[in-house]
Amino acid sequence: GKTAAGTDRLVPIHSAILPLVSRALNEDGGYLCGVKPGTFAGRMKIRLLELGIDGGDRHHTPHSTRHTFSRLCESYEVRDADRRRMMGHSFGADITNGVYGHRTLEELRREIEKIQMPI
Repeated sequence: GKTAAGTDRLVPIHSAILPLVSRALNEDGGYLCGVKPGTFAGRMKIRLLELGIDGGDRHHTPHSTRHTFSRLCESYEVRDADRRRMMGHSFGADITNGVYGHRTLEELRREIEKIQMPI
């Protein structure tokens, strides 16, 4: 299940994928590519196998994108506390960030937009 940090949080959408997310919400019943998560994961696995990306010890799932997002945040110097906020991670014993480190959606959006997307 979700932790308290993983629910009811502000999550900015990077401008590069905003059209995809908007279409999913407005036209595809709230699902990416118009399919439910289990169907999406199955189709993703098939497509990755076709591309030669999946296989062996590396099994990619939609959850794998969290790892990619975290690496991109590190590469583009997104503030660590903001990366943790956007990913829904708990701040544990870090009282300063957990209790007092509130950020606005616009502040988080500025951080996520640091990530440069290939053209």
